[in-house]
Amino acid sequence: MSADLVAENAPTRAYLAARTGGAHPPLDPELPGYRRFRSWFTRPLLSRPAILDADQARRLDHDLPLLLRTLQALPDRLFGGDQESFARALGWTQPSARVALRKLSGPPVPLGRADLVRGPDGFRLVEFNTSSSLGSMEFGELCRAVLGDPGFTGFAAAHALDFHDPMPLMAATLLETAGWRAAKRPTIALVDWVTSPVTVNASLFIDLLAELGFPIVVCTVKDLEFGAGGLTARGERIDIVYRTFLFKTVAEDPAADELLEPLAQAVAHGAARVFSPLNADLFGSKLCLAMLSDTDAHATDPLTPTEREVVDRVLPWTRSMRGADATPAPAPGGGSLAEYVRAHRGELVLKPSIGHAGQGVVAGWLTEQDAWDALVRAACAGDHVVQRRAESVAERFHAPGAAGPATATCHLHWGLFVTAAGLSGGFVKGLLDREQDIRFLGDGSHVGCVFHSAVRPTRQQ
Repeated sequence: MSADLVAENAPTRAYLAARTGGAHPPLDPELPGYRRFRSWFTRPLLSRPAILDADQARRLDHDLPLLLRTLQALPDRLFGGDQESFARALGWTQPSARVALRKLSGPPVPLGRADLVRGPDGFRLVEFNTSSSLGSMEFGELCRAVLGDPGFTGFAAAHALDFHDPMPLMAATLLETAGWRAAKRPTIALVDWVTSPVTVNASLFIDLLAELGFPIVVCTVKDLEFGAGGLTARGERIDIVYRTFLFKTVAEDPAADELLEPLAQAVAHGAARVFSPLNADLFGSKLCLAMLSDTDAHATDPLTPTEREVVDRVLPWTRSMRGADATPAPAPGGGSLAEYVRAHRGELVLKPSIGHAGQGVVAGWLTEQDAWDALVRAACAGDHVVQRRAESVAERFHAPGAAGPATATCHLHWGLFVTAAGLSGGFVKGLLDREQDIRFLGDGSHVGCVFHSAVRPTRQQ
């Protein structure tokens, strides 16, 4: 890989120099401090954490909460506050989707995970996940292990490095949005759907919540009952339902109305709260990103100047493919958007508007022209977006077992959390010496945690 594609900030370069010069030993994931994280997450670890310098952390702390608030403002700004019209525009047309939104919608919740790559000019957003079913909030446990590793402890102290732990920041957001004022911690039920498209190991998540003082119940939505004793699951009283299922799963289940009724009744009577409401998932649709990106789709720009500056700087060009064969191509080329997408395969990505874990994402530069043309035709009749490839820079890492200078390169994919406190930690993943094009953890990625140079000393803990 050419050297001009490698770009690292000052603290990262300092760590690599110290590590190569023998000032610090390599990190040792066999140490006891890693044991709990490694028993939960067994994928290979990167040789070091990713590090944000103070300017990067400060900018992300500004940009990501602003982007989340802007996404959450779309129903009011583009649909007159009509959430059902907003949902239909995103492709949620199932009867169960409409019923579920009427039962369990609520105000916007400051919780999300931005998926980004770092390019030559800064971070670029490729997705924004906005459901309470976010994965990998447990990575604060890896940060604690790394901070206690002799290979990093001294360097972190010398360079004033710290980390944000997503779990307590998420928990504080949960209490705040639920309006919980009692001294006693509420009982939280982690509630899944009766069927789930993915299997999630929630053991560490449960342990970390319990260590924060929350009594925990684990159940499915079918276990919930509402009566004189409030909302219960198998006889245990529940104060807050932490929703671990996706709105997509609900929308596709014809029995959703009946299954949601006890929870909906409990929320309507003030007997329980739900975190987060079902409409939170709407803002994670890729079509929302197209609504932000496509200024030609609106008579007047729905964004403020500050919002527009951040969107144009952070979000790659993104367009809806719905009806793209009749939509004008970006000027000055002429023709239709579909023709433009076919002709610029090498720089574009097709994504289903509604999806998770990278499923259905197709990179044009990895696809033969005939197959790409067929995908474009199908996308014109469905709910897909096309997004310009976000150019990324690489960082250097030590290959497993390697001594001497760091010679492996990695194009990191960053998952950074947002809570009511702002930027709230995250994780990175990537493939050594190979660019990661389809971004999900099933691709054999190495993973790592995120540290930052000290900023915002008054942040919520």
